[in-house]
Parts: sequence; C-alpha cells; structure tokens
Amino acid sequence: MKYMHKAIWQSDGNLVIRGNSRALLFRALEDLRADLVGRGDDAEPLQRTLAALQEVLGAYDGRLPSATELLGDPVKQRVAQNLLRG
Repeated sequence: MKYMHKAIWQSDGNLVIRGNSRALLFRALEDLRADLVGRGDDAEPLQRTLAALQEVLGAYDGRLPSATELLGDPVKQRVAQNLLRG
C-alpha cells in the first residue's frame, strides 16, 4: 500500500485530513454512493447519512483518483511480496 497521510487532531477539536488521505475519504464516499444506488429503499437511511456528510465535507477539488491510484495495485503488491520471500 502507498504511504497515506495521517489525520491530525487539533486542540480545538477539528480534524485535519491531508493529501491522499483526503482523496481516499472522498473515493470511499463516492464508491459507497454508487453501490447504494441499486439497493433501493433499503438503503435510504444510509443515503441520507451520506448526503449529510457530503454537505459537511463539500466537493472534492479536481479529479478524484481511483482506489488503485491511491492504494496501489494489489496484484503487483502480492507479486512483489512473493518475490521477496522467494
């Protein structure tokens, strides 16, 4: 997995999320929203929660990277780990 910035708690209670960790948060929300679209009324409470969270966070500035771009290719990582064990 690629390096991810850690969230930082500030003394006033705010949480600062930087760089690729921020992008990962928005990617997770987008992927969850896309998954919930096909679930119908069963997912309505979770859709409302996501909508409220999106309103608080705002929009991601720029192009949202894919999960593979953010985390790395899992197949390549397994191959590399197997080569190291070799």
